[in-house]
Amino acid sequence: MLAQLVRFGFVGGLATLVHVLAALSAKAAFDLPEQRANLIGFSVAVLVSYLGHMRFTFEIREGSNAQFLRFVIMSALSLAISSGAVWLMTTQLGFSFAVAMGAVAVLVPAASFVAMRFWVFSTTNAGVGLRWQGIAIAAVVTLAMVILFWGHPPP
Repeated sequence: MLAQLVRFGFVGGLATLVHVLAALSAKAAFDLPEQRANLIGFSVAVLVSYLGHMRFTFEIREGSNAQFLRFVIMSALSLAISSGAVWLMTTQLGFSFAVAMGAVAVLVPAASFVAMRFWVFSTTNAGVGLRWQGIAIAAVVTLAMVILFWGHPPP
């Protein structure tokens, strides 16, 4: 388990580096607004993260469409939760941005590891497709985030 946590941290760090470099490159190359460049960086990092965690962290030889969809849903929910947590802690509770980011930096990866280990890459879920309820929940959360932040940069 400790070795798996170390591999998880390594892949997460690599994905974060890819996210930042892809976002900066997209901004510089195409003169995109910051949020669009960040979304491109996030999207590239999701692919790197999926492949790294599947192959290296959890040592899965072959992924599945359902597994990839679960990973994308988990990633989108992680983004929504981290954005919402920063908003809640800074705007509503009065904590500093640094404190909010510290909490996000600990809680989101911990929750992501648990979700990946027991849901996304679980061997008991390997051949199981997603039920429509899971897709509906993810769609509602995504739609809520779009409505909440429409025309405003995320906190």
